[in-house]
Amino acid sequence: MKNLLLLSLFALLFISCEKLDEPDILGNYINTPEGCNPGENPEFNCSRLIILSAGGVAEVLYGGDIFSRTSYKIKGDKIKIEKNDQFGLNLTFKKLEDGSLREEGDNTIWVKQEDIP
Repeated sequence: MKNLLLLSLFALLFISCEKLDEPDILGNYINTPEGCNPGENPEFNCSRLIILSAGGVAEVLYGGDIFSRTSYKIKGDKIKIEKNDQFGLNLTFKKLEDGSLREEGDNTIWVKQEDIP
C-alpha cells in the first residue's frame, strides 16, 4: 500500500511539472544590450537575435553580422542552445509568461518578434 501511495505521489509530481513543447517556442527572439543604439551605424547592429526552428535548429546572431547555426534542446521549462564548431557558447533560457525568454547567464530578456523579413 505504501508503494502504491508513493508511486501515485511521484506520478502527480511528474504530471504537474510544466514542460515546454517545441511549437510553443518557435520563432524569432531579439535582445538589444544596454547602451546599444542599433540605429547609429547601419553596418554594425549590436542587437542579438536567435531564431528557433522546428527540429531543434537554432540560428544565432550573437554580436557581429554572421549567423551561426547550432542546435537546441528543450529540458523541462528550459531551452538549451548548444555550443558547436560554428557557435562557441552554451546558452540556457527560461520561457517567461509573456512569451519572452530570459537568458540565465546574464538575466537578459529576449523578446519574441513577429516574422522578421
